[in-house]
Amino acid sequence: MAFQGSLKELLLPDIVQLVSVSGKTGKFVLTRDDREGHIYLRDGQIIHAEVGDVTGEEAVYALAIWDDGDFLFTPGTDPVEQTITKSNTNLLMEAARRLDEWRVLSKKIPSVEMVPVLRADPDRREQINLSPLEWMIVTRIDSERSIAEIGRSMDWAPFEVAKLLYGMVSSNLVELKKKPRLSPVGAEPRTIAAV
Repeated sequence: MAFQGSLKELLLPDIVQLVSVSGKTGKFVLTRDDREGHIYLRDGQIIHAEVGDVTGEEAVYALAIWDDGDFLFTPGTDPVEQTITKSNTNLLMEAARRLDEWRVLSKKIPSVEMVPVLRADPDRREQINLSPLEWMIVTRIDSERSIAEIGRSMDWAPFEVAKLLYGMVSSNLVELKKKPRLSPVGAEPRTIAAV
């Protein structure tokens, strides 16, 4: 029997806990805007997760911070791969910790799909000190890549990039903008130059 609902009503760690206690095998499909993630359980244990091009534990953590969207659990679906060996208890405790941390971060960073932009402030007189990790992020800010894309370029979880950006946003070194939506193919007239 399928189990579905809203992530506004139940957070992911609570939902997974409900299903895993019964020892079910199946698949969660989580949807939010135009994004979709999957979490697979075998005999109640989380064994695989994916969202975008993130898989394994990091995918569970990324999905755990979704506070809106919908979920659907369909029993019986078994994945072909196993990317998670950590126990549900440890996995869900870390997911809950990150969710608590995300609640603080989200006050300045509403989404890892936001694009960081370095702020030009010619009147700034105080010295700016960056840690080596912050410097690594600053060198990848190009006003086009999202926080998640910067994370992928560094092979880091977007959450870790957001944690480091939080201080830079708070101190007005970096501002965030929404990523522009791509126009659908054919939306703009195209001209073809004669050869």
